[in-house]
Amino acid sequence: MSFEIAKNKAVKYVGISKKTEFEVRKKLSQSNFDEEIIDQVIEYLKELGYINDYEYVDAYIRQCMRLLDYSTYEIKNKLLQKGINKYIIEDKIQILQDADYDKKILEKLNSGKCKNMDDIKKKQYLYRRGLGYIDD
Repeated sequence: MSFEIAKNKAVKYVGISKKTEFEVRKKLSQSNFDEEIIDQVIEYLKELGYINDYEYVDAYIRQCMRLLDYSTYEIKNKLLQKGINKYIIEDKIQILQDADYDKKILEKLNSGKCKNMDDIKKKQYLYRRGLGYIDD
């Protein structure tokens, strides 16, 4: 299959919503494109600014903070599943940790969802969310 076909498929794919380099590679390889063509398409998309894992991580973290109330642990795991380089993730997560983001999430959960839970269920819930290590 040709570069043009792969390029068009990838542009349509990233046109729907932001994607990571890993997600685009996976999509193109599932369509049986050669690795060489996939690499060319990835470089093309990077040059156009359609793929940028740093920007993706920033946007994803903002979304998680604003809409999902994810802990830094949950954000990190979700980004790793999306194939983001762990060094990029660590760099961005460190900013949240420096701002005591997890403590703010813990306070929000304690005053909301966890308010009426018994202690054991509360600790289990917070542990699953990656907040079990924070003293409340």
